[in-house]
Amino acid sequence: MEGLTSLLGKLSVEDIEKLKLLMSFTTEAKEVVTLRVFADEYKNLIKNNRSTSYHHSITIALNNLIEFFGPQKAINNITQKDVETFLVYLQQKIRKGHVVYYRNLKAAFNKAKDWGYVKENFFVKVKLPKRQKTAPAFINSNQLSAISNQIKDDVVRDVVTVGFYTGMRLNEIVKLKWKNVNLSTRIITVGDEEFITKGRNQRFIPVSDETLTAFHLQREKRNAIPIGDSYVFCKSNGEKFTGDHFSRRFKSACKKAGIDKSIHFHSLRHSFASNLAQQGVSLYKIKELLGHASITTTEIYSHLNIDSLRDAISKLDDIGPDRTNSTERTDKNMNKQSTSGLRLITNK
Repeated sequence: MEGLTSLLGKLSVEDIEKLKLLMSFTTEAKEVVTLRVFADEYKNLIKNNRSTSYHHSITIALNNLIEFFGPQKAINNITQKDVETFLVYLQQKIRKGHVVYYRNLKAAFNKAKDWGYVKENFFVKVKLPKRQKTAPAFINSNQLSAISNQIKDDVVRDVVTVGFYTGMRLNEIVKLKWKNVNLSTRIITVGDEEFITKGRNQRFIPVSDETLTAFHLQREKRNAIPIGDSYVFCKSNGEKFTGDHFSRRFKSACKKAGIDKSIHFHSLRHSFASNLAQQGVSLYKIKELLGHASITTTEIYSHLNIDSLRDAISKLDDIGPDRTNSTERTDKNMNKQSTSGLRLITNK
């Protein structure tokens, strides 16, 4: 007995959890799966099938869950009340990003249900309170120029230009290769066998004059590097930059240019869509250019087409009172006021 106790004392938490699984010979074995074991299994699944950024987001969500319940909490012992309590904690800890982590955990527990680890996904039953929806922050071309003037590195400056005029995500720009840029037809292909997009849909973006100029400048600068499988925006040795490299420098340039603190690199994507909406481009075309899976996501830009809103309000004029009679009544009232005013002047 002492030998067994000594052996158990040398085992790590992970070893003990695995031992519990091995000692469970009934069909109920999966009921003793802990949060730590499930989190490791699910993160490995995501790592091999989804983007790096999504894997990072999933990791943060699961880490918060483990921090709240403890690593040895049996996943099938988490009740609806536990989930509700945890979500209150999450909202207080992460005020702005908790919605993303809530969605991540909802997807994770759907998989736990598929694997037979839980009988019910309580994250689906619990609804977060609705928040006030606000328009995404964006900039116009004049503000873009002000920001660009504060950027000394031509690669960073060209990446910002491409972000503003294509609406591509930062990760899509960083991993863009010359083989997916056709300068003659002026078309960018986003997504292929090597690069999996967020929505897993390949899309095509026409190249504007500003974007074309940025591409030509980079091509001339990297003339010694083979075109094709090389990155459009890369270091002198041909290696790609990290997204953070551009994000931090863009934010610094915004600060120097006196641009709103709410603007960050992803705001360039919002700017692309917002400026198109203001020019009357349909939401369905904007949806295709952005690569949104659902038009619902694109609808956040619907209120920006002011002209269409004015057209809608102008319809009220068509059902209003007769304008001729209204004008005559207004003229008569003005004449009365003028006459009264003349009398007041005469009396003085």
